[in-house]
Amino acid sequence: YLRMDNWHHRFVMHVGDGDDLVYMGWRVAGEPDLREMEQLLADNDIDFRVASQEENDERRVLGHLKLKDPAGVPVEIFYGPRVDMHLPFHPGRRMHDRFVTYNAGLGHCLIASNDIRASYDFYRLLGLSGSIEYHLGTPGGVIKPIFMHCN
Repeated sequence: YLRMDNWHHRFVMHVGDGDDLVYMGWRVAGEPDLREMEQLLADNDIDFRVASQEENDERRVLGHLKLKDPAGVPVEIFYGPRVDMHLPFHPGRRMHDRFVTYNAGLGHCLIASNDIRASYDFYRLLGLSGSIEYHLGTPGGVIKPIFMHCN
């Protein structure tokens, strides 16, 4: 587990054969919001399942949903992350100011997709917003990443 603040963890490292993202979590404010998300997913014919108590305990959350985005990335929508106030966060190197995420969370995550429109629509449904903000030159040509915001 990797910490960045008073949450039990922000990142989990898993030993495996691949070098890839195993799952990505998105937080909602509470249980009513998770139930609303369940209904939203069901109304839009998006397959999901409610995690078991054992899975919630493993993720150290009070509840979560498990699904996949259109690119096949496992997504978990959760509420109630474990907070370890009794274990203050101490960075491994000197910081000139406090290093905490508070409402900022992860920062950035780049998701590759063969169907940009489907991925865009999926994340818009989850509540993210954004658009193409720049054109990026690559050896294979110009790509137009969509930068979406969640808070």
